[in-house]
Amino acid sequence: MRFASGPPPSTARRRTAALRRLVTANALSSVGDGARFAALPLLAASVTGDVFQVSVVAAAGRAAWLLAPVIGTLVDRRPGRLPMIGADLARCALLVLVAAMVVTGRVPVTALALVAFASGMAEVFFDSAAQAVVPSLVTDQELERTNARVIAAQITGTGFVGPPAGAALWTVWQPLPFVLDAVTFLASALLLTGLPEQARAEGAETAGKGVGGLLRDTWAGLRLLGRHRVFRRLMVVVAVLGVGQQAVYAVLVVYVARRLGLPSYGYSLMLVAAALGSLAGARAAARTVQRLGSGRSLSVSVAVSAFSYLVVAVVPWWPLVALMLVLNSAGVVLWNVCTVSLRQRLSPPHMLGRVTSGYRLAAWGAMPLGAALGGVLAAHTGLDAPWILAGALLLGCLPLLRGMADASPDPPGGAPARHERADG
Repeated sequence: MRFASGPPPSTARRRTAALRRLVTANALSSVGDGARFAALPLLAASVTGDVFQVSVVAAAGRAAWLLAPVIGTLVDRRPGRLPMIGADLARCALLVLVAAMVVTGRVPVTALALVAFASGMAEVFFDSAAQAVVPSLVTDQELERTNARVIAAQITGTGFVGPPAGAALWTVWQPLPFVLDAVTFLASALLLTGLPEQARAEGAETAGKGVGGLLRDTWAGLRLLGRHRVFRRLMVVVAVLGVGQQAVYAVLVVYVARRLGLPSYGYSLMLVAAALGSLAGARAAARTVQRLGSGRSLSVSVAVSAFSYLVVAVVPWWPLVALMLVLNSAGVVLWNVCTVSLRQRLSPPHMLGRVTSGYRLAAWGAMPLGAALGGVLAAHTGLDAPWILAGALLLGCLPLLRGMADASPDPPGGAPARHERADG
């Protein structure tokens, strides 16, 4: 039962301190991820001149998302801070290993690909566990604001601080960005040790044993996503979002140079505009949801993204393109804040890790298709075609979001999906 008076002051202070630790740890881990994203391809390119091998190293980290449903099941079996701490320590050890390889001058490309894949797996563990732990730290009404803070911390780390820091440190001394990575992950792990222990949710005790049990539990999470009306619709839309976004961004560097006629730094300016839009979206998301509700906010986010794509297709003028990228990124972040909060509200607590990782697999799995589609369209139809495709696809998704605000919070089978926390 949830008491109107709220938690005692001492409990509220502990939650505030724990939430501050969680947000800071997300920021630190994101800085490490961003620096790795910049430095690892640079290292691969310095080791081999084979473009394919460099691309394999870059793709290996994303390939770990194919295991996301299984990782989500493991997160559900060990809720709370431990998966995040383990993921940070694993990434710390991996980056120390890379730094040591660089110092000794022995850097096999195969080893770099394996490090990228293992680091990607640890990232999936961390992100899934971080989203699953939020409902234990805040009240239901605070989910949007809290998720917006976490997402803003991640955007700052991976978009503004990590990549330029990694590239700059690489020019100073090649092992240095990997040392920075290791330090950020270690600091994040130490911060997370201060999070309170999280009790196993009701239903977690039924977890199956062995590999067969792991696969059955993973399938149960995927089945819930497929049968739940809200989750099913959100997965379809997020897959379309991934296709449209990657269709545009895969050819953006060429679009900026050839269609807009900007010099080489124009591409960087467009990326900065998109990152600023993401931060603005994170700051405004909680207020937007409070005014409009989740259902209308989801429709607004998709409509804004579609509008931005179509405007660029019609008017390829670089100041307007930059503004549309700001709007587009703000809309995407609003979508993310809404959908993260909905998953936390509607998912049974003992399945939140699986719901989170399965949902994100739909998003990440669609992105390579979008990138390939954008490249084909740009090559054979013109550089405006990916923008038209992205806008049209999103407009087609708007009917799926009708009535989302009135969607039942109950999953199939009649079991309540909204669980009141006894401590809230």
